[in-house]
Amino acid sequence: MDIENLPLETFIEIFSNFDGFTLGKCRRVCKRWKDIIDSVDHLWESICSKEFKYPSLIAKKKCGNDCKWYHIYKNLTMWSKVTDFEMNFREFYKFTLHDKTHALSIDYGVLPLKDTRGIVLYDTSTMKHIPVAVPEKSCLKIANNDHATVMLLKSGILLQRNEENLTHMTEAFFKADNFVLHGKELYFFNNRDVFMCDLMMGNLESKLMLHCNYDIKEIQFNDGIVYIFTDCGKIVTISKDRTVTEKLIRIPPEWIKQIKHICALNDKNFVCYSRNLFKIETDRYQHLYLEFPPITALFFYGDFVLIGSKSGEILLYRLSSQKRATRPIFETLATLPDGKFAVQLDVCERKTGPVIVVATFFEIILLEINFFPHEKENKTTFPNNKLFMYKRLLRLRDRLRLGVPSIKSIA
Repeated sequence: MDIENLPLETFIEIFSNFDGFTLGKCRRVCKRWKDIIDSVDHLWESICSKEFKYPSLIAKKKCGNDCKWYHIYKNLTMWSKVTDFEMNFREFYKFTLHDKTHALSIDYGVLPLKDTRGIVLYDTSTMKHIPVAVPEKSCLKIANNDHATVMLLKSGILLQRNEENLTHMTEAFFKADNFVLHGKELYFFNNRDVFMCDLMMGNLESKLMLHCNYDIKEIQFNDGIVYIFTDCGKIVTISKDRTVTEKLIRIPPEWIKQIKHICALNDKNFVCYSRNLFKIETDRYQHLYLEFPPITALFFYGDFVLIGSKSGEILLYRLSSQKRATRPIFETLATLPDGKFAVQLDVCERKTGPVIVVATFFEIILLEINFFPHEKENKTTFPNNKLFMYKRLLRLRDRLRLGVPSIKSIA
């Protein structure tokens, strides 16, 4: 049989055994092979999970459906050469008030910014304004996916899901300190109690999963397991069968009280840091520094870390480049002008390459890296894959204008 006569399923089965480099070469054989490889995005998802397991998960959560797995894979392979590319440096947004929390975390291709009006939103694929402002100045976090939009306020979390079934609740409010949205499930904690809400149920109800014995600093969800990072240096895990286990962060006990910030994926991939303390642990590396250069902002990308320094530098810390018993090795990506320095850092992958969002006390600065400038798109309309999110944000805006609801879930 000629290879061109093979059934589509057989082609896909063959391609699924290749690595990314080989699959990219197959993509250039002919138009039919290119169309097959480009249309079956789970091929690239599988390759990303093998070659860039955690960075690809972070990248996908940040960009949502704006980038296919193929573009995520291409970008992540190019990060190894990032210092060879020119960086487009531009001031993007100015604030009137001095604040270190102007930029909320990028999620699902949306950059939320806190202004005097409340929350203004930008589409990260184009950096164009999304025509809806949320009138809530106390917003701490916004998360989106195909099922729901969740907003963290000082009083709790406000949940909006799609109006696919009008007999189901579309809106709820829970008392909470922080949350993580994953697929069809929402996990959050209030004081020391950890809860779960199934977004597919008719009624949006919270179910108690655990009463933790320690104060909670961070909650994460990965591969079916909930991870709780506590202020006493213990990591509490809740497995799929609700089995609870505890383990200590491998750090001298007298240093634990110095930990101020935690960026985590799971109990084996996380960063703990304060002004001079830096502890990073991944599947392959464990690094610990007590006299680390002062950190003003940090973004954990799994295989490497972006760090903002008081001198205004944006530094790249590659785990694979570090040498045992030596001072940390950095690569300088950029230096901010006029004595400015980063107080927040975020990264979102786009088809053309990554954009690094740098927040100072008074402005947002974009560092754009064009790995693939030919991929540039001229979008003039709101992306179809965000229409549900857009409608949910409009409902959130209207709800907040009427006042924050009571603690009881609302239909």
